[in-house]
Amino acid sequence: MMSFSRVLALAAASSLSFSSVASASTAILSSSSVAASKSSSASAAASTLASEATAGSDGTKYMVVFGDSYSSTGFWITSGYPASGNPMGNGGSTTTGGLNWAGFVTETYNTTEILTYDFAVYGATVDTDLVRGSTPDVKDQVGYFNEYLASKPSYAPWTSDDLLVAVWIGINDVGNPFWDGTASPIDSIMDEYFDLLQNLTDTGVTNFVLLTVPPFNNAPSFIDQGESSLNNLVSNITAYNDALSSRLDTFKTTNTDVTAQVFDTTASFTTALNDPTTYGATDATCSNSDGTTCLWYDGYHAGQAIHKLVAEAFVKALTGSFF
Repeated sequence: MMSFSRVLALAAASSLSFSSVASASTAILSSSSVAASKSSSASAAASTLASEATAGSDGTKYMVVFGDSYSSTGFWITSGYPASGNPMGNGGSTTTGGLNWAGFVTETYNTTEILTYDFAVYGATVDTDLVRGSTPDVKDQVGYFNEYLASKPSYAPWTSDDLLVAVWIGINDVGNPFWDGTASPIDSIMDEYFDLLQNLTDTGVTNFVLLTVPPFNNAPSFIDQGESSLNNLVSNITAYNDALSSRLDTFKTTNTDVTAQVFDTTASFTTALNDPTTYGATDATCSNSDGTTCLWYDGYHAGQAIHKLVAEAFVKALTGSFF
């Protein structure tokens, strides 16, 4: 497990799965993580979203997030714990130009406070021994949980009932092999993925939500890719998500005390992609690093409108079980 300073160095210097696309497609805009704007001003896209659901009303006090740049906020646990009035702890660097889905769930949709420990890292894969990616990969992220949270420390005295683990990973596990022209080792990825969930379960975690790989084949970076290549990518996304669902069924059979479900992110993306002007964009393929005037923040990352739709649907889907 690497030091935090090394993590920051890699985050700054490495070309993550997402940023590596810049050299592969002229459609990609130059991008870097930006400080999240937490302005209260409403954007045209935000004003058209459905009325906000509420979260945190039925037992969830802590949320732990593992994943890649679609979830990362730049959080590091030793730089400041989440606390009342500052539920995300520290960070504020996303790939949306503002809050991402985890921030919207935590700061917008909660009626009672949820403290979120977001270990996600830009460019991560499940395990870099299986698919190249930035570190900490999810294997390392779970290691940080074990180091800093598994003991239920005084700053996070969670219980099995009030902790929710959300995992959104797989875009790079499918996307990097696409750009490399290789097959994604989905079975091996799933073996490691669920070994990590078992590790968490062994520490007392019983509540999980696993987010599917979204239809990122619609991102601007893929505009110039051939139909055959894109069909192959879509097939791999589907295969990954199907494997996620079937493996979770098996996992729950083995761990009868676990409450877990797959959350399908596809509908949130297609809602915006099918009606971009309603969400503040001129079309479904433009990108802008302000995160609000286009559906895409850059060639690979969704902007705030899509993330808000994901967060809203996430809370609605989990209301009555975790929220």
